Amino acid sequence: MNNQKSSHIITILKELLNGNKIKSSDYHIVNSNQYFGTIKHHGIELIEVWKPNLSNSGQHKERSLNQTIENIKRAEDYLERLLR
Repeated sequence: MNNQKSSHIITILKELLNGNKIKSSDYHIVNSNQYFGTIKHHGIELIEVWKPNLSNSGQHKERSLNQTIENIKRAEDYLERLLR
């Protein structure tokens, strides 16, 4: 995995583990939705809720970490692997 992709995933995981709700437009990167897919691919469960956009009639997904003990542990373990 290249360093830039890893750093974006690290940032997203830290936000999720801090209890924040995030959406792809929170990050100024191209196609940030791909990072959420990578996170889910590692067995980490995200709660995804469609929310209306404030600036137009579209919608976006707001994501948060499923707060089960097992899921938090998976997210922490994956973050630790990325930080090595």
